[in-house]
Amino acid sequence: MTINDLRGVLKGRVLLPDDDGFEQAATPWNLTVRQPVAAVAEAADAEDVAALVRYARRAGLTVSAQPSGHGASGDVDGLILLRTGLLNEVEVRADERVVRVGAGVRWGEVLAAAGPLGLAGLAGSAPGVSVTGYTLGGGVGWFSRRYGFASDSVRAFEVVDAD
Repeated sequence: MTINDLRGVLKGRVLLPDDDGFEQAATPWNLTVRQPVAAVAEAADAEDVAALVRYARRAGLTVSAQPSGHGASGDVDGLILLRTGLLNEVEVRADERVVRVGAGVRWGEVLAAAGPLGLAGLAGSAPGVSVTGYTLGGGVGWFSRRYGFASDSVRAFEVVDAD
């Protein structure tokens, strides 16, 4: 099993170091961080994420999710970088004061969808940050003192593991 086999596993795009677009896909938000990854996988849906994790487990590879490129580190040598930007569904249920988001949604998209309904999320100060990364990091923002961290308001996560 080689990294090239990954292309047959996912519906989304898989980029390897010699492919056009690889450098751009592997570059995080912080341009001073170089990420020497083995591949970049762009998940088309949640099934792609699960398939990627199963593939990586069988191949003995590591996967690191990086929805918007924030929180990048240089400690990614040889792993598969998972981009979730295509998982961009935003569903606002105003009557419940709940928003359901895909793993690639950025805060600006949530605020744009919720604002006209008189709602806001517990976002930070940068609309380009993913909801997933921000929330999994705790989610400390402007409203934290009054409403708590963003992670305090999560009702559920859909989680993919290696099993």
